[in-house]
Amino acid sequence: MNDFIFGPGIVLIVLFAAAGYTIYTFIKASHLERMAKIEKGIDTASSPNSAQYLILKLGMFMVGIAIGLLSAHFVEKTFQIDEVVFYPSFMLLFGGIGLIASFFWSKKLQRNN
Repeated sequence: MNDFIFGPGIVLIVLFAAAGYTIYTFIKASHLERMAKIEKGIDTASSPNSAQYLILKLGMFMVGIAIGLLSAHFVEKTFQIDEVVFYPSFMLLFGGIGLIASFFWSKKLQRNN
């Protein structure tokens, strides 16, 4: 029992505390920003342009990660190389490519509207 408290237990407690504090700070900052907009008479119902294509960005990011996983599996099985290297690197590579592609695609959609 003592090994859990002093080993991964402390890390998990700190991790959850940091995540909770981050979420709390984000919500508080969002609330303060909304209150400042209301005081200045700015419409809070309109969403900013960066959040307009959030679903597109998330979708392309997920597709990129899936393509990265499939590519890593293909490389691992084809060349019999250790999987520890390929899975994280291909996920990050193709996830980043998906985000870059979503950036250019959303710019193209903004120009058309």
